[in-house]
Amino acid sequence: METLAKGLGIAVLVVTLVFTIAAIMAFPTMWLMNYLFATSFLQMVFGISQITFWKAFWFNFFAGLALKSTTTSFPSTPKSG
Repeated sequence: METLAKGLGIAVLVVTLVFTIAAIMAFPTMWLMNYLFATSFLQMVFGISQITFWKAFWFNFFAGLALKSTTTSFPSTPKSG
């Protein structure tokens, strides 16, 4: 029972830590989208509006999934002789 509580506590800590890091990373994304890309000219021409914190959060999440490397590196084969 004690190990279950300890494991659950660690799981909650890890989830909280991952969410906190993701939230911190959403602020630069929100700033870049709102203040560099959504200027008045771009809003007039393309209809781009400012994004919220949660839109930036999910943008980071899905960009991380899309751009994640899935290649594996195999150890080099030993040279014979």
